[in-house]
Amino acid sequence: MTRRLLSIMCLLIVYPTISMAGDAENELIDKVVSAYGGDAILNLENYRIEEYYLSPAVGQSHTPALTEIGKSAQVLTVDIKNNRAVFDNYFEGRGGLFQGTTMADGEIANTINFQAGTYGEAGSSDPHVFGGGTMRTSDTILVYELSKAKEQSKLLEDSVYMGRPHHLLSMPFPSSSELTLYVDSETFLISKMQRSNAVFGNLDYVYSNYQLSDGIKFASSTNFSIAGEPNLISVKRQLSFNQELNDQQFTLPEGLAKEDERIDTTEMKANKIGNNAYHVGQGNAYSLFVDTDMGTIGIGAYAGLEDRYHHYRKESENFKPFTYEVITHHHADHIGGIDAALNLGAKLVTVAENLETVSAAASKRPSSSDFYSVNKRATLGSGRNGVEIYEVSTIHAASFLLSYIPQSKTIFIADHFGSPFASGTPVAGQGTVDMLTAINKLGIDVKNIATAHNARIYTFKELEDSVAGYTPSVCSAGRPVCK
Repeated sequence: MTRRLLSIMCLLIVYPTISMAGDAENELIDKVVSAYGGDAILNLENYRIEEYYLSPAVGQSHTPALTEIGKSAQVLTVDIKNNRAVFDNYFEGRGGLFQGTTMADGEIANTINFQAGTYGEAGSSDPHVFGGGTMRTSDTILVYELSKAKEQSKLLEDSVYMGRPHHLLSMPFPSSSELTLYVDSETFLISKMQRSNAVFGNLDYVYSNYQLSDGIKFASSTNFSIAGEPNLISVKRQLSFNQELNDQQFTLPEGLAKEDERIDTTEMKANKIGNNAYHVGQGNAYSLFVDTDMGTIGIGAYAGLEDRYHHYRKESENFKPFTYEVITHHHADHIGGIDAALNLGAKLVTVAENLETVSAAASKRPSSSDFYSVNKRATLGSGRNGVEIYEVSTIHAASFLLSYIPQSKTIFIADHFGSPFASGTPVAGQGTVDMLTAINKLGIDVKNIATAHNARIYTFKELEDSVAGYTPSVCSAGRPVCK
């Protein structure tokens, strides 16, 4: 989007503007608060955001050539007065239905896994953390937070948006990067909010179709884009304020089991597998590094690859050249390590169908000599210490590179299988079913499974047990988001 800046003098001639004398920020914020309901906003005790979206699978499609459209819904209820909140959500796409609920009451917060029938402690009890994404889709809640952050907000240079003059105002938002609000110079309603993400670039929230509910103004349509690409397209949206709340909605349902203990992934770890492979990573990002007679081969190009590679060298004391990096598939989050691989001297291993997507992910377009193309099957290195690469197809990705290390009978996969828990059988999805089918068709002898998102090394039996227990997920009865 191209923005043409206007001088404040031009705005004074044509449109009513905020006087720059005195505290301009406070004057503008007061007018914004007034436009959205005045005292009703300032004295807000609770609110509920209910929204339904079409969700294009930008960067997460089955093939690079076609972006599928999924559906998502979220209901966030925040009881400001009693310091509690519940966030109910689901996403439905080609791989099935994925749903969850997080509820916090004071300092206690739990997340429910409906498919597994379990609950466990949430990563944070702060609604701005687990519900912040939904809060930012609401111009009204931005105004509520703005009213509390007057002293930290700053008036920026005026601009034109959609042919109308706007005041630009920066504001802090809890557990988020700084927000920039586009405030219409006549209505003082927020037309757009923009913030920056270190990985994905600019995030734009566009608000429209303003309505009144309980004396408070809100946009009944919000569209969200990532780096200019639509990510959430508003279908239905309703906000309500200061309603009578039922205590039961903040209480865990009966019949849930306590989830297993989670693995601590705060520190970088290296799991040695057999004599020639290390599974290295932290958080939700892992790679496999294999010592071969063709040098070190990396598998899994999630962001942070360089840190994982250097940790591998330290743990293994293997300083052979980094010769190849196997890219599992074309999804945006799994090609974040492209630059690191190229800078470390590795060739990128991919398939022809994904070549353009992988090339575009690099800050400087790679040459043809930077690639090694796989057509159905390839082998890097010799004998049992090499790496066998197989192109398979699942509901998750039409062309997925599965890597197999014969020496330890280990495969490396991404997204299809795994859990954050130290024990227990991971819950399967349709992608898990497809992956097991693909592995069985290859006829390889698999003992270990390493993944791109989990610290734990699984057995092939655990994959089989996961698939044996698979049932398609359905939206759980009684949840507000499921109606």
